[in-house]
Amino acid sequence: MALTQEQQDEIAKKETYLQEKATLVKKRKSLLNTLEEAESDMEEGLIQEEREALATKIKALASKLRQIEEWETLA
Repeated sequence: MALTQEQQDEIAKKETYLQEKATLVKKRKSLLNTLEEAESDMEEGLIQEEREALATKIKALASKLRQIEEWETLA
């Protein structure tokens, strides 16, 4: 099966996506330490919101990477 130009472009960005995902995972883990040191419920809430936003971005990148891996097997 021939891949579209868009699919080929996404495959070319795979390494960038992997690095971005690793960076986001690291940041999310570091926020866990910050959460433990939070001094108020409000601060905890803000940190949790940020962690959830990062989790959403990480899931989106993971999904994109799975799609890229599928395309690579078809190429």
